[in-house]
Amino acid sequence: MEPTSLSTAGTQARGGANRREDRTGSVLGQATEAARNVAESASDLAQDTYDRGARYVREGWDRVPDVGRYVRHPVEENPLIAILAAGAVGYLLAYLIHGSGLQWSRESVPDYARTRRYNGQRR
Repeated sequence: MEPTSLSTAGTQARGGANRREDRTGSVLGQATEAARNVAESASDLAQDTYDRGARYVREGWDRVPDVGRYVRHPVEENPLIAILAAGAVGYLLAYLIHGSGLQWSRESVPDYARTRRYNGQRR
């Protein structure tokens, strides 16, 4: 091989590597731009949702301005009943979410959670 053909091959190889770097850079730039656009869209959507929610709350308070008085007055007159009612509501929510506490016996262990030695009876 001649020295000029080797130098031409080296130049071509470097040119191909530079083109690959350029393509990689352009793909990276496109991905960065796409991510930036998605982030801006998400930010705009979140701000719009927040503004809409704030507007709904303001409109609600404007339509029913005395709602605080209707709730506050009975609570101030009967604080013990209000605490008991709040506790009952909390207990009801916990019961609905977690279910009855009576079913938490050893026999209610699901099949996938049992150990090999467990067969439903004590040894």
